[in-house]
Amino acid sequence: MLAAWRDSPTRLREDAATEADLVRAGYRDRLLTELAQNAADAAAKAGVAGRLLVRLDGEALHVANAGAPLDVSGVHALTALRASGKSDVTAVGRFGVGFTAVLSVSDEIELRSATGSLRFSRELTWDALRQHSIHIPGSPAEDADGFTPPVLRMTWPIETAPMAGFDTEVVLRLRPDVDAAALLAAMHAEAIDLLLELPALQSITIDTAEVTNTTADLGNGLQEVRVAGPDDAHRVWWQYRAPHARWLLPIRNGRPIPAAPDVLRAPTRSDEELSLPALLIADIPMQPDRRRLLPGARLTELATGYADFARALPPRDRLVLVPTPAFARSEADGLLREALVRDLQTHPWLPVVATRPTTPEVADDAATGLYDPAPHHGSPATAGTAASSSPSGKTPEADSFTLFDAPSAESFEAPTADSVNAPLADPLGGPLTDSLGGPFNDSPGGLLADSPREQIDVAVPTRASALTGLTEELARLLDDVVGPLVIPELSGRGQAEALGVLDVHRLGLARLAELSSGLERPPHWWYALYAALEPFVVDPLAAEELGALAVPLADGRLVTGPRTAVLDDQLEVAIPVHWARLVHPEAAHPLLARLGARSATAEDLLSEPDLRAELEDHPDDPDITDAVLRLAAHADPAALPSWLGLLELPAADGESRPADELLLPDAPLRELLVEDSPFSSIDPAMVERYGAQALRAIGVGWDFSVVVEADPTGPDHDLDDEDTWWSTLPEDPPELAAVRDLDLVDEAAWPEALWQLASTPRTRRLLTDRDGYTAWWLRANARIDGTPLGLFRHPTDTEFASLLPTFAVPGLTEDAAAVRAILADPAVITPELAAALLEALADFAKTPTPEVISRTHARLAAAVAAEHLDLADLELPDQVRALSGAVIDPAQAVVLDQPWFGFALPPNRLVVGDIDTAPALATLLDLPLVSESVTAEVLSAGRRTSWSTEPLGVVLRQLFSLPPQEGDLVLHDDLTVRLHGAVETTASVPWWREGDTVHFRLPR
Repeated sequence: MLAAWRDSPTRLREDAATEADLVRAGYRDRLLTELAQNAADAAAKAGVAGRLLVRLDGEALHVANAGAPLDVSGVHALTALRASGKSDVTAVGRFGVGFTAVLSVSDEIELRSATGSLRFSRELTWDALRQHSIHIPGSPAEDADGFTPPVLRMTWPIETAPMAGFDTEVVLRLRPDVDAAALLAAMHAEAIDLLLELPALQSITIDTAEVTNTTADLGNGLQEVRVAGPDDAHRVWWQYRAPHARWLLPIRNGRPIPAAPDVLRAPTRSDEELSLPALLIADIPMQPDRRRLLPGARLTELATGYADFARALPPRDRLVLVPTPAFARSEADGLLREALVRDLQTHPWLPVVATRPTTPEVADDAATGLYDPAPHHGSPATAGTAASSSPSGKTPEADSFTLFDAPSAESFEAPTADSVNAPLADPLGGPLTDSLGGPFNDSPGGLLADSPREQIDVAVPTRASALTGLTEELARLLDDVVGPLVIPELSGRGQAEALGVLDVHRLGLARLAELSSGLERPPHWWYALYAALEPFVVDPLAAEELGALAVPLADGRLVTGPRTAVLDDQLEVAIPVHWARLVHPEAAHPLLARLGARSATAEDLLSEPDLRAELEDHPDDPDITDAVLRLAAHADPAALPSWLGLLELPAADGESRPADELLLPDAPLRELLVEDSPFSSIDPAMVERYGAQALRAIGVGWDFSVVVEADPTGPDHDLDDEDTWWSTLPEDPPELAAVRDLDLVDEAAWPEALWQLASTPRTRRLLTDRDGYTAWWLRANARIDGTPLGLFRHPTDTEFASLLPTFAVPGLTEDAAAVRAILADPAVITPELAAALLEALADFAKTPTPEVISRTHARLAAAVAAEHLDLADLELPDQVRALSGAVIDPAQAVVLDQPWFGFALPPNRLVVGDIDTAPALATLLDLPLVSESVTAEVLSAGRRTSWSTEPLGVVLRQLFSLPPQEGDLVLHDDLTVRLHGAVETTASVPWWREGDTVHFRLPR
């Protein structure tokens, strides 16, 4: 070497510059790294466990390792720039320049080996240059420009052997400017990374602190790497060896987490910054200083097998390997992220719900644990865990294999220096950390050898679907409906971003509803589905997305959309209702109501217009008959429409008749009807099968039946004389409710019939409705002893006493509230009542009092004045009743229209009613008014005065409540008048009136 430098001084300067450049740039901070690489290669070459010891002895730093000792090729490599003595391409240091790193701290180096020892010395190199008079180019003096010769180009043999127990020892005499304590601390921090990067090394001891590395096989190509430090401090990684790289995931509390931003390790740390979820230790060409990739390096090949790494992890943890969206930290980082995502997207590894055979039995098993046997009484009970089921087979999209079981998934975050466990101190001071920025500490974790195992399916991510928030219950139900479906542990909101990177199909509620159409499942499976979907319906938008959800009906059909379905929360068994979309009771979940299903009771279902149309077209359909009668057993008869009577049922004689033409056996109504009644007895078998209550509810007779219709439009209800009643109404009623078949009651049975009507609540209310059809018909047509009920008066009504017969039906006479509406009402004078009253007034056998006579005439006159009576329809009797009670010839009678004539005319000639309606009474009876047939003359003379000046006038006005009088007041000691005309007589009267003048007889 001296000869070469003497012959070419320029080479000397070049060698010195090259060595200085390597120290200042490429190997400025890689002392322990380069020595550890050499130690790892030596251990691998010797086939022993690699050990590295670093200790400080005064100013000397000793670095010893076990393994193959130094040989001749090694010496050549150390003294030649860019020439390696390592023929094994798998060895780490292949460029022969890594040993230059020792010059960063020392100019005096000893390399002690079991096969021989060497010394490198800058001082000795200077001496050799001087001794051989080697000139430094461009320098007037040998050190004028600060030139320093290279250290590692010349060696001197020494006799010192390596320390006991080691094969090679490097001794570095530290320069005065080197901080030995800081150097050891930096090496201590670097030890963890080196044990990960150099698997041939199993321990590194810095001074007295030993850090060891152990590896355990977990199966499926996965290994647990545990790096332990002093005081039982340790850190754990899961390692996977791919074809071109090693991948490591840090473990915290037994769970893998994404690695913090790191650098490419080839195998030791480079300057290529990465942001991958796992640490990458790659076998890839690097530049001589191992800081940058060589141009053209096939970087994307490192991603090969990354999906296999993901597949080797527990299912719940696999998404930790997905690179989340972020800006690349370097060009290499960007290329690797793309390659990793591509590898993950194109290989089967993503855990999906195990697909079971699509059979009713399997679907039934999946839903059994989730079904509430009483769904209509509340929310579903918390489902139990269904038994695990094995996959049915493999598809191109999905594969199946055994892996460790794992509990539910959790969201994960990349660790930071502030988010890790409490650090442990090392003997040199300061926290013991690794390259993750976390402390050298973790609880024992990893996959346990005795972990339970279960079968899972995996799929290519781009062929899988994910439902955000998927639950175990919903997954069990959808395993064969939506496949492959990402398992619930990986379907949370925290995993949505990773699934998006993988291009996993995002499954929404709308798509799920669409897929439900056409599924053949038992009703309680649908209930379980609704229960599992209920937590997803948190707003109107979610409810809208489920608008097309399939719904099973009680009649076996499957329809689309809850809005078209009907819920009955009282039914416990399925009743096939063809005219309405009745949800099967075992599928009736509260969610359907939230999605728009209409709640309906049995009464609502039996009132459907579609049912009426069915009965009109097919009244004897056996399926409709069965459904109607089974629903009727759950319904309130009072709330059912009367047209249910259209349903045709078998009679006892074998013929089919409408239900409202049939009677139950022993029905009390039968005894009230005429002999030729059209009613027949129902087949007893129908009573035995469905019960009397259901049959009565739809109109089969027991007692009187009621016709009910809301918003009727005309008299089309097949009621006797309904047209006539309808014509009496001022407008269409809001509801028609009437007792039917009253015209079939035998006349002799009316007392008993009335008692039945009043005893049954649903007919009693109709009996008391005076304006309703029932009371109207009874007043006009029901007869007791030949007299219509409307011509009877209640015993407590005295208006027509002694003129109309008294209602006296046992059991009802005392019940005035029940029967008043069917008896005569003084306030309502009908033509029939008017005729009866006129006839009674002319009957000599009747003995009404003058008060009754006067009130009756007043009622009749008021009806005429109000035009409630058509006089043409009335036939006047031959006699009239005078105020005295006498029945007289009309030729002798006059109608009192001026009350003072009542003092002078005899009462047996006066017909008296109300003075205001006297003209109407005269018209009704065809009689003259007093004022038209009789005149009067005051014969006595009196004292004329005024109302205001006469004390008696004031008293009279207060006594008779008279208004102010404008005429005169004439006071008489004896007031006598003479009548002319129809009556000729002279009479003494108490007062009289002539125009505005009032005559009054003074009291004596």
